[in-house]
Amino acid sequence: MDASLSTTTFKSRIMGTSVNVSLTIRNTYEATMEFTLFGAAYTFTVTRWSRKGLSSFLLLFFAYKCREAADFGSLTVDDNGVPTFNMTTAQKVNAVIQGSKDVMACVDEIGTRHQRSVLDYAVWYREKHTCWDTYENYITMLACNCIVHTDFLAPGVTWELVTFGMA
Repeated sequence: MDASLSTTTFKSRIMGTSVNVSLTIRNTYEATMEFTLFGAAYTFTVTRWSRKGLSSFLLLFFAYKCREAADFGSLTVDDNGVPTFNMTTAQKVNAVIQGSKDVMACVDEIGTRHQRSVLDYAVWYREKHTCWDTYENYITMLACNCIVHTDFLAPGVTWELVTFGMA
């Protein structure tokens, strides 16, 4: 397992309920968010912005809105359109922390809007919206991935096996 760059906690809201999120950022910038909601423990893992994916995330992160340089560093683009990130490791970690908070905020928005159909919505969104060209789309896709990969708020159903030829 990769070493951790940062471990922190933050508060988030999901469907009107306050949750404490434990966030671990590994040295690859993979983020793991652990929390409990309605008595069930969940672990959201975001790998999309780890390793080589960090540059894509940061381009969208800085394009979304003006960021405080002291907290997040800066992005410059030369005359040929080549981006350069002027960031310390701590500032990259801050960007991943903010991205993680944004993912949780998006999960809250989806949950508030779609309540018992959160998982259905996330599956639908991933099928219908494949463009990651804005920070908003990127964060929404990450939130939907987290929802799907954890069966977030899925109904507790025990399925009876049905196979062809059972009679």
